Amino acid sequence: MNKLLLFFVSGILFPVILFAEANPVPQVPTRAEADTAISAEMQAREDREAERMAAIEAVPSFEEWELDHGNRKTILRRVAAPPQHVTIRESESTDETTTEPKWSEEEIAAWIAAQPVPRSLNLSAVVYDRTFTEITWRDEDQREWTVLSNIDFRYLGGIGHFEDQSYHWMTFLFVDEVDSEKETQTARLAAEKGFDYTPRTAERWLNILPSDFLPTSPLHDSTTPSSPEYIIIAEHEGSAIPAELYEKLDALHQHYHAHEERLVAEYERRKVLNEARRAYREANPPEPKDTVINFWRVE
Repeated sequence: MNKLLLFFVSGILFPVILFAEANPVPQVPTRAEADTAISAEMQAREDREAERMAAIEAVPSFEEWELDHGNRKTILRRVAAPPQHVTIRESESTDETTTEPKWSEEEIAAWIAAQPVPRSLNLSAVVYDRTFTEITWRDEDQREWTVLSNIDFRYLGGIGHFEDQSYHWMTFLFVDEVDSEKETQTARLAAEKGFDYTPRTAERWLNILPSDFLPTSPLHDSTTPSSPEYIIIAEHEGSAIPAELYEKLDALHQHYHAHEERLVAEYERRKVLNEARRAYREANPPEPKDTVINFWRVE
């Protein structure tokens, strides 16, 4: 039987100086403020579309054809080719000559060397009850490693980027969520209808986690750990953990530690705005619109 090994790692064991990010902590709008903002956003979009359509239809046409799609039409309009605008700028003679400063090869090489090296960070994760995260990380040979983190990865999910002193990280984090109560309800309803459903649960991890590992809120208080931490699960005794795993998870956890307040606020802001946007679309379903296409002969 394989022995389960736990490797406990603090996210700040290896200090990294993060570049200061200019992004301020965004304000999380109320639902009423979000509704107002989304309404203005949608109205501006409609105004731009109307202006664009008016500009297309204002061009005189030689011929027009209509394709009827039932609830909408595609209108093809043959128009004259737009004029080719060529601007010739005549320079005035002057006794003064302005030259751009030229970089030496050494200066160019130094500038290139100072730029962060691009790296990618890909992983999938499951957040249990908005409390902790089970991470699946794969190496280049597609070998999987399981990592438990006390970070709520909802605040890191999706496509993003950040920089530390060595790299510019592009992140592709695929995050799923598990709500234990909903999972229990789903299993009960499935059983009532004669289906077999095994609820996803965090019980197997809760039994092995240290008592002070789990945070109780998105922003730590005095009763929670002072820094993000993670635990690596090794299924085989003596398994060698890739150095790249430590490197990438250290960088990600340190980024979260340095910018937790902003990351949480950005997530909450997106959530409120998305809810308002969804409600607006439900209350104002889009109506089918005609498509107008101008075309001309290319000579």
